[in-house]
Amino acid sequence: MNAPVDYKTYGPLYAGWARALSLLAALGLSGLLLAVPHVVASETMNIDHGLLSLCLWGISAGFVHGVGYVPEMKIWRLLFSPYVGWPLMLVCGWWWIA
Repeated sequence: MNAPVDYKTYGPLYAGWARALSLLAALGLSGLLLAVPHVVASETMNIDHGLLSLCLWGISAGFVHGVGYVPEMKIWRLLFSPYVGWPLMLVCGWWWIA
């Protein structure tokens, strides 16, 4: 059986409040996308697929971080960390609300 994760070794953004913030932001953005899909584009031909992919990456990082999962490989830990996920979710929120 694996030992519990010591989140303090991964930095200050792995505290409970930060993980809760990630999970709430990911839930909010994914809920917005599912409930009101026209925030992305009014027509499917007008979707900026590159920016949408970055937004979905940020939401995925928010879910991974929010549930407390810490990947073992450093590259995955970086790609799904709040240091990458939060800026992508902020860009996503700004793009969809503006």
